[in-house]
Amino acid sequence: MYPDSEPEALVSPPSDPSVVSLQPGFLVCHTSARDLDAVDRVREFAGDCEFLHLNCQLDGRFEGFVGPYSLSYAKGDLSLGFSSGETFRVRHCARFRNLAVMLTPRVLESLAGEEAASVLGKTEAQDFFLRHAGVCRKAWQSASVVADLMATDPGHRLLFQSATLEFLHWHLAAFRGRAGTRSLSHRDCLRLEDARNLLLQDLASPPTIADLARALGMSQFKLKDGFKRRFGCGIYELFQRQRMQEARRLLQHHNVTETAVLLGYTNISHFSAAFRKQFGLLPSRVRGTGSSLGV
Repeated sequence: MYPDSEPEALVSPPSDPSVVSLQPGFLVCHTSARDLDAVDRVREFAGDCEFLHLNCQLDGRFEGFVGPYSLSYAKGDLSLGFSSGETFRVRHCARFRNLAVMLTPRVLESLAGEEAASVLGKTEAQDFFLRHAGVCRKAWQSASVVADLMATDPGHRLLFQSATLEFLHWHLAAFRGRAGTRSLSHRDCLRLEDARNLLLQDLASPPTIADLARALGMSQFKLKDGFKRRFGCGIYELFQRQRMQEARRLLQHHNVTETAVLLGYTNISHFSAAFRKQFGLLPSRVRGTGSSLGV
C-alpha cells in the first residue's frame, strides 16, 4: 500500500502521544496517525537504543524501511524488536493506531522470566533485531483493552497494569512458537542479499523462484523462508514494491501506458490496479498532477 514507509515497531514518535510509565524501564505508548504524522508522506525517525518494543497494530496500515529490512503491518499484526539507533523511513494510512509496550531487557526479564527467555534468549547487549508474528486475536483484544483504558480510565492504575501484563503474556505467547527457529548464518545472509539483487536486476522481467533458488544453490523452501526472515516480506511482495517505486519515478517522465510497458506489463489495467494497491491512487493521478507522493 505504501512504499517508503514497519515502523512504529521500534520508533520513538516525534510528537507526544499517549504514554504511561508503569515503572522505570516500563512504558506503554498508544500512537495514532495524528501523533506520528506520516500520512501520505515519508518521515524519518531514529530508534531509541534502550527499549524492547512489543507492538500490536490496532488499526490501519503501516510500512517502512530500515537498512535492508522492509516493514509492512496491518490491523492485528504483532512485532517485536530492538533498535540500536538505526534510522527508520515510515509511512502509514489515516487509520493507523499502534500499541507499544516498551521495556528495557532487564525489566522484561524480571517481569516475564522464562516466558521472555524462551522468546528472546539472552537479553543483554542486544543488537538490532525485528521479528513478526502475524495476527494473534487474543493479543489484539488485550491491546485494545489497554488502549481503551488509556483513553477512558487512566486513573485506574491497578486495572491498567493488569491489562498491560495480560497483553504482555499474549504477545510473548504468539512468538514462542517461533523461538526455536534457527537464526540465519552469515553465509545465508550473503546469499539472500545476492538473491535480492538478482530479483531486482530487471523490474520488467523477474526471475522465477526456482531460477533464484538454483542460482543461489538453495532449496525453494529455504529461499522463501530465509527471504522473509531477512527482509520482512515475501519475494514477490518485495519485487512488486520496488517495481511500483520505479513506476512512480517513471511517471514523472512518461505517460501511464509507456510506464506500464517499460515495467513489463501487457495489461494496463493490471498495472493501474497494482499501483493503486501500493499507493492508494491511480497512476493517472500522479501523472496528471506531477505528484511524487511525498518522497
